[in-house]
Amino acid sequence: MPANPDMTRFVDGNSAEANARDGRRAHQCDLVEQVAEILVVLALVGELVAMFGNVISRSFFHTSLLWSLEIGELALVVMTFVGGAIAYPRNEHMALHAFVQRLPGRWHARIDALVCWQVFAMAVVGSWLAYEMMLSRWSEQTPYLGLSAIWFAVPMILGMTLLAYFAVRRALLHPRYTMLMAAAVTAIAFGALMVFSLMLGPQARNYTLPATFAVFLLQLLFGVPIGFILLIATLLYLNTSNTVPLSVVPINMQSGVSSFVMLSIPFFILAGYVMTEGGLSRRLTDFIISLVGRFRGGMLQVIVVSMYIMSGISGSKIADVAAVGTTMKSVMRRERYDPGETAAVLAACAIMGETVPPSIAMLVLASVSSLSIGSLFIAGLLPAAVIALCLMVLIYFRSRNRVGESKKNSFREILRAGLDAVPALIAPIILIGGIVSGIATPTEVSSTAVVYALLLSILFYRSLSVGQLWRVMANTAAQAGMVLFITSTASTFSWSLTIAKMPQKIAALFNALHGSATMFMLATIITLVVMGALLEGLPALLIFGPLLLPMVSPFGIDPLQYGIVIIISMGLGAFSPPIGVGMFVTCSICDTTMENATRHMFPYLIVLIIGLLLVSFVPWFSLVVPRLLNLI
Repeated sequence: MPANPDMTRFVDGNSAEANARDGRRAHQCDLVEQVAEILVVLALVGELVAMFGNVISRSFFHTSLLWSLEIGELALVVMTFVGGAIAYPRNEHMALHAFVQRLPGRWHARIDALVCWQVFAMAVVGSWLAYEMMLSRWSEQTPYLGLSAIWFAVPMILGMTLLAYFAVRRALLHPRYTMLMAAAVTAIAFGALMVFSLMLGPQARNYTLPATFAVFLLQLLFGVPIGFILLIATLLYLNTSNTVPLSVVPINMQSGVSSFVMLSIPFFILAGYVMTEGGLSRRLTDFIISLVGRFRGGMLQVIVVSMYIMSGISGSKIADVAAVGTTMKSVMRRERYDPGETAAVLAACAIMGETVPPSIAMLVLASVSSLSIGSLFIAGLLPAAVIALCLMVLIYFRSRNRVGESKKNSFREILRAGLDAVPALIAPIILIGGIVSGIATPTEVSSTAVVYALLLSILFYRSLSVGQLWRVMANTAAQAGMVLFITSTASTFSWSLTIAKMPQKIAALFNALHGSATMFMLATIITLVVMGALLEGLPALLIFGPLLLPMVSPFGIDPLQYGIVIIISMGLGAFSPPIGVGMFVTCSICDTTMENATRHMFPYLIVLIIGLLLVSFVPWFSLVVPRLLNLI
């Protein structure tokens, strides 16, 4: 697989991989970025040592290392802000480019320069606010290690400073006139907003929310990374409305990633990368090919089964698409499958896999709600299996006389492939079984899975070199930083919407449904599909999850079932053409165009919508297994 599959998120699908390679070569020599990369890798290693050390201490010495949580939280803050910063020059931050790509080519450089200066302005303000937070917490200390609270503020200051540096560095790549004009436009726009606020005085509060959403939409269309838009919108709203001081912003950003569940996100991503680079994912795929490759549409059936299993390892759907798509690419070409069909099936399976544990979407939803992560994990297995079965049936009927058939494998060949895949199959058992059984926390289980995958890849299979391991750690830290940064800023934006009484306004809007659970569910699906496409999955989930979940009780809907519905709806938007960011990544991996993939995607979208409606209006699919296991 590519060294960094998610780098394709920020660029146009047709040239994504080439641009990503050029981007890596362009910034590898930057000393500042190299030092920042070393820092986030050390933070990742530190968190792994602390969390796995706690597992060993509890298992063999029956005592917990209470200080390990403080080390883990400090490492998480470093990865959130420093890792989120280095994700920017790597082009990993999610952004919507469908609108900009359709503008004349001469506008692209101007808009990109404008985006750079907006990021710079945001980073400067964020750095100053983080500095003020550090001063206000100077005397605070952690309870176990006695660490000064300033160490938890320094990564935010450093991360924002790095973002400002990277934004200026990127802006300087443009012609001087373009760069200066973009800077002037940004300064004028910023000044106009300040003058507007001062002229209206207290009355500005009446116009603040519409103005904030207008700026939000404009930045979204211009391709500003979504994590940055959320922070800019928060700063704009709070500064213009004068409801609360801006000093609360860095505090809320830090608390947005302070949940213990969030500590497991880097480990789930790392486990997926290690299994892919270490050859474990390939062994799993070979075993699945030997089982179902001989059936009609066999290689497409293999993708469905592989995505279901792989979704239970990495937690990241983009990483799953990259791992399975890259592994299957040569096989699909040899079997004469249309790349558009392959991309459509991959995208459909990514939507299906949103509820296969350990899903990052589930982890994030559990961290911002009262839902149990173990219950969510179990509740998502059957809905995903039902959708996977529907996809396999569709593939069977669509593949009649259309594709070549793979050779049939003998029982001995299947057995050999199965034995080779057994060590890799144990990883998802460790992840899911440990969490659901309650033996360990998600963070402890995920750290154990990482150590297990590393031991297999380095000592048993000997397929992971030192250079590969460093690349895996760096990619993990950057991708985890991107996810955590979006989580941090989206949590702050969601909090600002609460200040603006948005939950009450949404509740009043849904009161027009007159208690109809059917209409409420349909409204939820439409909202999350649209927002999932525009904002990408996680921001949509982080913003609307806390707003909508408290409203389900009057409609008689189980919150656990509703959580599964909003996760699938969010995934449907993120991986649907023509603007779903995940779909651009899928097309890039499969070497096809969005138009070709879209043409093949429609039948799969119909099946996915039917599956989503079944999950939405038949609670049994989501609740039967948790009830059998006495989890609800």
